[in-house]
Amino acid sequence: MVFNLMPKDISYYDQLESLTQLIAPEVQRLGHLLSGINADRQAAAQIEEQRHRGHVLTRQILRALDQAFITPFDREDIYQLANELYRVIDRVANTAERIVLYNMTEIHPSLQGQCRTLTSMVKELQTAIGQLRHGNGKTAERLALDELGRLEEESRRERARFLSGLYASSPNPLDVMKKREVHDLLMDAIGACDHLGRTIESVLLKNG
Repeated sequence: MVFNLMPKDISYYDQLESLTQLIAPEVQRLGHLLSGINADRQAAAQIEEQRHRGHVLTRQILRALDQAFITPFDREDIYQLANELYRVIDRVANTAERIVLYNMTEIHPSLQGQCRTLTSMVKELQTAIGQLRHGNGKTAERLALDELGRLEEESRRERARFLSGLYASSPNPLDVMKKREVHDLLMDAIGACDHLGRTIESVLLKNG
């Protein structure tokens, strides 16, 4: 058996977990915004503030990668995880911004449903990212990854129902554009969660 005596920088686990923990409260805040609770510019501004924190933390992770000699797993995977986590918080902030910018007082139920799906996906990501440092594919981590895939498929079905209803009658084109753009942003955040799950699965396969 060959032992690697070179120390690995395990701070990446802490940084990735911190970035993941940053997302959950802002997805919840977005859910309140979509439900008409605290639906004002201040809520969107608070989410934007956390997006900026996420940006700073992501840049710190990427700069550390540039200087690291040995990483706990492939640096390409760390790069992917950091960028996809930031993509989630970025899309959440953009969604909140559009709701306020477009003065959307009538929220399509599908938007609320997709935000609930995103909330569940972020919860599963917290479990999976938190277990990454163990690197042995624990049951909780595998179950979290399976649930991420199921939720992503659910969001695709909801997307089809949303589009079908959106064009069912003779809607106002501007209203359609606004609702679809907000829905697209939520779907992109959901897609980022799904990509994160696939990257974590890849890490497990390579390091299990």
